[in-house]
Amino acid sequence: MNNLTFSEDSFNTIFPFYILFDDALVITSFGKSIAKLFPSLKKGKHLSEYFISKRPFLETMDIKNILENLNQLIILESILNKDLLMRGQFTQMNDNILFVGSPWFASLEEVRKNNLTIFDFANYDPQLDLLQILNTQQTTNKELKSLLKINNKQSLELKKDREELNRLSLVASANKSAIVFTDADAKIFWCNDAYLKVTGFTKEDIIGRTPIEVGKTPTTEKEALRRMADLFYKGEAFDVEITHARKDGSYFWTRTKGQPVYDSNGKLLQYFAIIEDMTEEKEKEEQLILLSLIAEKNINSVVICDNEGKIEWVNSSFITMSGYTAEELTGTKPGILLQGEESDPETVNYLSNQIKKGEPFKCEIINYSKTGRKYWVKIQGQALYNKFGEISKFFAIQEDVTDKKKLEDEREELVASLKKSNNDLEQYAQIVSHDLKSPLRSINTLISWIKEENGEMLTDQANNYFDLIEGKIEKMDHLIQGILTYSKIDNRDSNSEIINVDEIVTNIINIIDIPDHIAISICKKLPSISADRFRIQQLFQNIIGNAVNYIDKPQGLIEIDVEEHKKYNIFSIKDNGPGIAEENHEKIFRTFQSLTKNEKSTGLGLSIVKKIVDYYKGKIWIESKLGEGSVFYVLLFK
Repeated sequence: MNNLTFSEDSFNTIFPFYILFDDALVITSFGKSIAKLFPSLKKGKHLSEYFISKRPFLETMDIKNILENLNQLIILESILNKDLLMRGQFTQMNDNILFVGSPWFASLEEVRKNNLTIFDFANYDPQLDLLQILNTQQTTNKELKSLLKINNKQSLELKKDREELNRLSLVASANKSAIVFTDADAKIFWCNDAYLKVTGFTKEDIIGRTPIEVGKTPTTEKEALRRMADLFYKGEAFDVEITHARKDGSYFWTRTKGQPVYDSNGKLLQYFAIIEDMTEEKEKEEQLILLSLIAEKNINSVVICDNEGKIEWVNSSFITMSGYTAEELTGTKPGILLQGEESDPETVNYLSNQIKKGEPFKCEIINYSKTGRKYWVKIQGQALYNKFGEISKFFAIQEDVTDKKKLEDEREELVASLKKSNNDLEQYAQIVSHDLKSPLRSINTLISWIKEENGEMLTDQANNYFDLIEGKIEKMDHLIQGILTYSKIDNRDSNSEIINVDEIVTNIINIIDIPDHIAISICKKLPSISADRFRIQQLFQNIIGNAVNYIDKPQGLIEIDVEEHKKYNIFSIKDNGPGIAEENHEKIFRTFQSLTKNEKSTGLGLSIVKKIVDYYKGKIWIESKLGEGSVFYVLLFK
């Protein structure tokens, strides 16, 4: 059999409403009649700019979905004019896809209304014959039409009565749940009073609209919505949990169950859906999640607030600590009720800002009980979010750390006392060195003069005595020098050995006081060098301690790293503190230079570091900008 071939004109005669497009859905050709029906239709445009697939419903018009629906009835709806429908089918033609069909009109009046004539249709098109027959019947059999109309009306009323009976039986079996009925196109045509009550809509608001148009909210989960729509247009039952809008703009949680209704021939007639209000169950679920979070914590005091920060619930420990009753606390904001004169304003602002941003918070602050008792609390808290990313509640765990703070104050006083004692000891050592060494030198000089002037006159016994005296003087001089060396331990003689810097830095991190909000990390294993253990420990301890003291961020970070070279290593200590202005980069290494009023700063830490680095003929420098943190670099030879 010879292959059939068509020119564009001959193809137009057979299929005047065709559309030819490639696998990217770009239109390459279309029929002359469809061009009259859709004058905006252009070659090179995407098919989805003009049509959507109404039945079967295709969420997206792409090649995959079209190939899955080849050679079956397709109804396309015009995007620009939803009253225009095209009925036909998709057929694969070589590397392209061909849509062949015709407009879906109910009367010849619609043909004329859309500027078409009978010559725009294919000669074989059965729709044209049907329209002509209908037109003839309408013009020649008016009386018959009138009778038919009455008969149809009576049949329709009878059908509605039967449907009403079916609906009433379904409503009765569904108890008090909200129910809606839709036609096969998803348009609502009936609902019960329970649905109106739970949504706040009137029948006029919803009849003729789809459940998605009525119930969709900004919080509606897209996946649940898509799943429900897919099952609906497939004519299958569905059961989804989804939010539903109310007329006043709020929403409620539902479990929506839909069921298709078919006639005896298997044709889809309608859908009915049962909408159960699950808001209370969802709130209980969130409460259970909250309580489980609290139960996981081994805590003494807990407060739960609403999304505005007002107290909803406190446990007995919170009541005991604050002195207020649950009734007095409920509905108030903890800060307004508990903070007072000595509560740090910066900490108060920090808490307020973190809560406004919905971010976790952790701090220590002074609170006041109902009786006016002042106490320190350590607070850890965070926001709880619902499924839609909205803050639903805040909860906070509070620990009374008053005794701990007292111990810290006592420790600081002890440290200050020890520091004073060390200073006194150093001053005493200087006095001992000056006041004792001077007369010792004088005694030694006098002995030398006596021995020089009376050498021949002195007996062996006398010379032995003088030798003993000189030995005692030398021993005392060494003793004084030892005391002076101990008091100025940073200037003692070097005792070089191969030392493990990684071990020294790890020990420093373990022994110094590091607040909870600061993290220190060693980026990679630090190498060993030849140096005095005490001096290297003093070097790193001063730099790390300095970074810890000056970090001003809620989450502090110190990173220790190294670049290894053949003859030397460059250690780096990076922090996210306040940073140092460039004009002060050299000044900070001078004795008694402190750029802030930090109580922990003596002004000596970095000058000691500089002295140790200079001793080993190394280098130290800083890279820093105000507000961007600092990086200290230390070059030490191997």
